[in-house]
Amino acid sequence: MLLKSIMVVIFLATSSLALEKEEISSTMKSRIESTIDIISQKELSIDEKTKKIFPLFDQIFDYQLMTKLSLGKMNWSQMTTKQREEFSKIFILHLKKAYLVKISLYTDEKLNIVKLKEINKKRVWLLTELVGSSDTYDITYKFYKSKNRGWLIYDVDIMGISLIKIYKVQFNNLLQNESYEMLLEKIRVK
Repeated sequence: MLLKSIMVVIFLATSSLALEKEEISSTMKSRIESTIDIISQKELSIDEKTKKIFPLFDQIFDYQLMTKLSLGKMNWSQMTTKQREEFSKIFILHLKKAYLVKISLYTDEKLNIVKLKEINKKRVWLLTELVGSSDTYDITYKFYKSKNRGWLIYDVDIMGISLIKIYKVQFNNLLQNESYEMLLEKIRVK
């Protein structure tokens, strides 16, 4: 009976965290605006900003899928389980840092949600723009419908450039000439 109760609580807790399609626009607008507010707080250190920002997005970014897509099917399948775990851990930290660096460039901009574009039943893109005093930056958040966690981000395009595609090209080029260990070392350094 206790086990059954625990399972119900876990199910309810995880399902309540699942992002529904109708919530994508408002949730992302709120979280991105919160991120910009946090980044604008000059009294906070980078570590303090990081600790406040990442919890806003950890539940809606599918870092594991992003890791696999960045390596490509062939490279991923050639890795051992231990290598996959190690790469995932390092790359997820790298992704978070890269996102923080990119979003921190936009401290005085206003976020506009352009539209939620349905690609198919399991994929939607949230088209946004950050509007500054002199420039507008198009940012597309690409979502897919996961089986258990609702809608999750699997890629981000900034001004038409896919972060995942950039990493995939870089990693493929590196792995053609270098070892897996060298790839890890280069990611650690960045």
